[in-house]
Amino acid sequence: MTSKTIIIQEDVYRMLLSIKGTRESFSDFFERMVISRRNLDKLKELRGFIEVKDKNAVLKELSEKREEIRY
Repeated sequence: MTSKTIIIQEDVYRMLLSIKGTRESFSDFFERMVISRRNLDKLKELRGFIEVKDKNAVLKELSEKREEIRY
């Protein structure tokens, strides 16, 4: 399998890092987002509209839910 290098801004990298799974590669993350067009559209809709008081708690909950779904 070949690979490609992409360049993104540091703040975008941090945003993506915060929503991908802890054991998920960026390739797997992007594949999941692209395969599920609904997820990609939902992310676009929510951009800029969500205010999170406790970001770490939300990320932990999302990570736990992802693990439940995978197994």
